[in-house]
Order: sequence, then C-alpha cells, then structure tokens
Amino acid sequence: MSVQRFIIQPPKDENERKEIAEFEDIVSPVGEIAIMSNGQELKMPSIISQTLFEIVKILNRGDSITLIPMDKELTTQQAADLLNVSRPYFTKLLEKGEIPFRKTGTHRKILMQDLIIYKSKREEDRKIKLNELSTLSQDLNLYD
Repeated sequence: MSVQRFIIQPPKDENERKEIAEFEDIVSPVGEIAIMSNGQELKMPSIISQTLFEIVKILNRGDSITLIPMDKELTTQQAADLLNVSRPYFTKLLEKGEIPFRKTGTHRKILMQDLIIYKSKREEDRKIKLNELSTLSQDLNLYD
C-alpha cells in the first residue's frame, strides 16, 4: 500500500510554463481570487488562495510538489521511503525514540506530521554541523 499523496509535476510545455509565470505575476499571496463555476462567481477562501499562490511559485521554479495529509498514518516502509532511508534504519530511529509512533499489534504507525518534524530537525542539525565544520576548516587554514 502506498502513501495517499498527490504529486504535481512542473509543466514540460513552454506555453504552460509561460502561463504559470504570468499567473504568478497576477496572483498575490494575500489577494482575493474569484473563479467562475456554472456561470456563477465564487470567491476562494484565503487559505486556498494562499496555497495556490505557493504552488504556483514552486512550479514556476521548476520544482515538483507532493501533497500528503499531515494526520496520515504511515507504515515504517512508507515513512522510510519518504526519508529515503532503509526500513531497518528507520525502525532503529523509532526504537531510539527519535520519532513518535504507536503500535497496532506488531505494526508501527507514524504520523506524517511527526515525520515532518523529525525531518526538519534533522535538516537543521545538518546545517549547524556543516557550519561548524566550515568554521573549523577555516580556523585550521584548510582552505586555500
């Protein structure tokens, strides 16, 4: 069973790329957006227009987007795949208490939001360690 997610790829067609760039120029992150449906004008709720603006910005950069509900429960394999690590390594992270989980029988379930928190913390820790390494290398005159 795969994670229920929606993947949005940036357009390959030059005309679609231009349309997205033009759309980004027109839409603002706090502006009101109205759409026509069955001849009736509907105003988008601000959370949807803000999300749409962010999606357009990301697509305009040429990046893909994956949408996964934050309260989605994942298996260890699904979570490991999202972190791009092996399932045994991921299981060790769970057993060490790095990421919260719950057990259903013998299976572990991980909330997407807990996985995102762990991933963000891991990325922040990496940045800090890289900065420390860079500073140490400069202090030891290892750069030319």
